[in-house]
Amino acid sequence: MTMRKPLSPLDIQLAEFHRRLRGFDPEEVHLFLQTVAESYQALTVENHQQRQELEHLKAALEEFKHREDLLREALYTAQKLADEVKAQAAREAQSIVQEAQVRSEALLQQAQLRAHQVDRSILDLKMEREYHVSALRDLLHRTQAILEAIEENKAKENVASFGRDQG
Repeated sequence: MTMRKPLSPLDIQLAEFHRRLRGFDPEEVHLFLQTVAESYQALTVENHQQRQELEHLKAALEEFKHREDLLREALYTAQKLADEVKAQAAREAQSIVQEAQVRSEALLQQAQLRAHQVDRSILDLKMEREYHVSALRDLLHRTQAILEAIEENKAKENVASFGRDQG
C-alpha cells in the first residue's frame, strides 16, 4: 500500500478523470472540484492563521509567566528588604528609640504597600493567564474540529473515489 502525498487545492482543481460512456458530466465534475478546491484552500488558510495565532498566544503566555516570576522575585525582595529594615531599626532602637520607631513604621508601611501592589499584580496576571489559557483551549478545540472536518471530508472523498473506481 503506497502513501499518497496530501492533496493541494491545485491538485483538486487539475484533477482529470477518464471518460466513459454514460459517465459523469465533465462540467459538473469540474465545478464540483472547483468548489472543493476553494473550500480546501479556505480551510488551509484558516488553519495556517490559527496556527499563527496559537504561536502568538503561546508567546504571550510565556511572557506572562516571565512577568509573574519577576513579580514574585520583587515581592520576595520587598519582603526581604522589610525584614532587613526591621532588624536595622531594632539595632538602632537601643540608642535612638523614638527616631527608629517612626522610621521603621514608615518603611514597613511602604514595604507592605508594595507587597500589596505586587500581590494585586500577581493576581491580575493570574487572571490574565487564565484568560489566555482558556483562549488557547478554545482555539485548540476549534482547530481540532476543523482538522476533524478536513479528515471527515477526506474520508468522504476517499469513499466517493473508491465508489467511482468500483463503478
